[in-house]
Formats: sequence, structure tokens, C-alpha cells
Amino acid sequence: MSQINQLPSATVSQVTSADLLPLYGSNNGSTFKLSLGSLVSWLQSNFARQDYTKNITTPANGFTLTVTQDGLNRWEIIRPTGALATGTIILPSATVAVDGQEILFNSSYSIAALTVNGNGSSVEGAPTVLASEDTFKLRYELITETWYNVV
Repeated sequence: MSQINQLPSATVSQVTSADLLPLYGSNNGSTFKLSLGSLVSWLQSNFARQDYTKNITTPANGFTLTVTQDGLNRWEIIRPTGALATGTIILPSATVAVDGQEILFNSSYSIAALTVNGNGSSVEGAPTVLASEDTFKLRYELITETWYNVV
């Protein structure tokens, strides 16, 4: 019978972040203890929520929007005061983009000539024109170092 089955049980109300869990390290063949607080920190850093971090831009004609390079999913809302003739979006570089990272774009007015710059990565299917109230989403694929239009 396993030693762990001989330990007393606890209710959830008794558990604290300082409580310890036994772990076996497969890389070095040893057992060790880990606090629940440390486990939660590890889970948060390795399985972070992938909500969209919102950014609202009010550009003038001939704008350049550089998407923040932090590996997070982004929601870029473009809210000019009227229709735009030109605009450029610079995506996060291949050195910081994360596999599966998504960037959602919305524009409240039309953009007659839109350039989406991959910043060292390829871009597949990005629009070159946006209509008023238009939207598109790009997803990064690490192996091919390509941003793909998925909407």
C-alpha cells in the first residue's frame, strides 16, 4: 500500500497556500516538497489566461500602429475620427511572438490602403483595405514564423 494513502485527509477549508505537496522529480529521480502557493504560481506562469489585452488607438491619416511586443493576445481597436486613406500595422517580431498568439483588430472607419508589417515574420491573408466597422484576427504560428488571418 502506498504511504500517501496512509496520510490523514483534509477538507478544502483546512488547506492553505503554505501546505506542502510531495513530488517526484523525474529529471533527477528525487522526491521533494512543494507548497500549494508555489504550485499556484507555477500554474499561473505556465497556463496564463489568454484573454485579450485591449488597446484603443485614435489615429490620424497615415498612422503607424505598433502592436505591443509582450506575447499576450491583443485586441487593437482603431477609432479614427473619420475614414483614413492609409495606415500601417506593425506586428510583434518573431523573437517575441508566441505560438498561437492572437491579435484581433477592429476599425470604426474605413482604411483605404492598409499595410500589415510582419516585423520579420510572414503575414498570410491580412487585408489591404478595411471597411467601416470591419474586423480581422491574426494568429501566430511559430514553426513557419507566420501570422495567419483566421477570421
